[in-house]
Amino acid sequence: MKLDVVNGTLTAILKDTSVVSVIQRPLLFLLSIVKTQLIQYIIATVNETYRVIRSNSTNATIVANALSGYISSITNSNVSPNTANTLSLNEIDEVIDKLINSTVEIDTTASYITVQPPKQQNISDDVIVLGASVNNDTGGQIVDNKNKNNIIQNPGLLAAAIINEDLLNRVTSLNILIIKDPTPFLHADNSSNKTLASSLVVVSVRGINDANAVKNITLYFQLFNESEQRNDRTYLCSYYNTTTFTWDEAGCSVPTYNESLKRYQCSCNHFTSFALIWLPKQSLTSYLNSQDIASLVFQSISIVCFLLIIIHAMFRTIQFPLNTFQIYTLLPLISAATTTILFIFYIALSMTVYTQTSSSHQTNCFTSSTVLM
Repeated sequence: MKLDVVNGTLTAILKDTSVVSVIQRPLLFLLSIVKTQLIQYIIATVNETYRVIRSNSTNATIVANALSGYISSITNSNVSPNTANTLSLNEIDEVIDKLINSTVEIDTTASYITVQPPKQQNISDDVIVLGASVNNDTGGQIVDNKNKNNIIQNPGLLAAAIINEDLLNRVTSLNILIIKDPTPFLHADNSSNKTLASSLVVVSVRGINDANAVKNITLYFQLFNESEQRNDRTYLCSYYNTTTFTWDEAGCSVPTYNESLKRYQCSCNHFTSFALIWLPKQSLTSYLNSQDIASLVFQSISIVCFLLIIIHAMFRTIQFPLNTFQIYTLLPLISAATTTILFIFYIALSMTVYTQTSSSHQTNCFTSSTVLM
């Protein structure tokens, strides 16, 4: 019995005034005991699985089972475990990376873990494991070069990660974790207004000795708890930056939305924790402070004044054709034209910066444009 089921039953009883108080009180007392026992069990499970995960065990199967149990415990309840026994996304990434010398596949209602060599024994040589997927109907499944097309064309696909086949020819182990419900990790990034919109995919590839090897992973995300995309949001394909502890889009493409399958697809050139995140769409002026607006206004006035001078000069030339331009009158115009071109360039660059999604690179880009100005 899940904790939310017990909570729901308690709430229903309290609201039902038709229940005789003589029956109601013992039942509430019994359910309260069950709830307390469930909470204690969940906390004990979280603490025990955390202990196994952090024990530096070299047995990948034991660690993978403990990680799967930990994710199930924190997902299927609203219990907050001891903060000292809580795994961050960064730590989960490290755990997945250390699962070696084993073949593991664990599928639960909360997550799917697979640790596989791309080329497996006792299987045809032309079958290569490419990644993993989670389907709303069938659960977790390994993706190989034989079933790839069927999996990605399935409308029930919740999330998937598929790596380029050329790279996997030199890989010894492909480790993937898909966390189906991202709710426990909604606050992994507290420094921005980026919000998780999909399942989490953690990928680690072992045995790549070539530093110049081309890394490419294709990701598929269905919106979590949403029937369709919202036009008032901007969706981005992001990875969890373990240095800044924020969601970052560097190295990932802009996601494309498949109308027929109702999911997003993108690609990245590195391996770590991935997810689809969203940002509220904002108007251009929301990125500008009063100083920025004043700067753009005065620059625009300067451009308009220069254009008026040119138009006035052209009319004067037409009206008085004998009054030709002299060198000393052309120099100020050339100087003004150069300044205007720089103004236009600066405004275009600034507008490009401001209309991009807020990120750690925006400040550096705007500083560069200011220096150029």
